[in-house]
Order: sequence, then C-alpha cells, then structure tokens
Amino acid sequence: MEIVRLALGTLLLAASAVVAVQLWNGRWQFLIARPMQTKKGVFFPEGTRKAGQRVSWAMVAFAAAMATQVSFGMAEMSGDATLAQIAFVLNLVALAAWCAFVLWAVLAHGRSHGRPYFGDGFVRLPVTLLVGCVVLTASSYLFS
Repeated sequence: MEIVRLALGTLLLAASAVVAVQLWNGRWQFLIARPMQTKKGVFFPEGTRKAGQRVSWAMVAFAAAMATQVSFGMAEMSGDATLAQIAFVLNLVALAAWCAFVLWAVLAHGRSHGRPYFGDGFVRLPVTLLVGCVVLTASSYLFS
C-alpha cells in the first residue's frame, strides 16, 4: 500500500508541475477561462494570461506540498523521525504558501475587474483552484 501511495503522490506531483508550466506559457487557458467564439477565431477574455500565470504559482506551491507529503510518507516507511519532522514542517510552509498564492490569484483577479468578478467565462478560475484544494486535502488524508 505504501508503494501505491508514493506512486500516486509522485503522479500528482508531476501532473501539477505540467499544469504549472502549461499555464505559465499561456497554454491550457481553458482551465481558468471559457474561450469566446468570434468571426475571427477563438479568443480568451482579457487578463486570462496573467490569471494563468498567477494560478501557475499556486500550482508550484501545490507541487511543493505534494513533494513534502511524499517525503513524509518516505520518512514513515524508513522510520526516520528527523526526516519526518523536517518534512512535516516543510509541508506546513508549502501549504501556507499554496493558500497565499490562491488568495493572491483570486484577489488580484478581483482587483483587475474592480470587484470579485468571475463572469464572462472566468468561473473556471475558482473551480480550478477548488479542485486543487480538494485534491490536496484528499492526498493529505492519504499520507496521514
């Protein structure tokens, strides 16, 4: 069972890193905004690239939290109490950073629109961040 947990944690770590890179580069914007169809083509709402880069930072913190959860699981398997304590403290720091980046992404998006605004296809931004929260909570139960 421990090997399955470590494999799942490593898979989630790799997936969050891929999502972070793709959002930072301006790809996979469909995760945070709905594209608009026009006569000239498909476009995303204004500010989608910046919102994607903010969510990318949140995904980097998500990857750090996953890495520390995996290292905590490895420390439990090896029986190393020192490594387990270090991983626990680093996990708390990574979770605090993730929460800070999520707040930053939501508040900066709201500030650019003058209010907490998730219309015009930006409903996917809080949904993406909420899915990250659910996955992180479920993985923390898996590794505890």
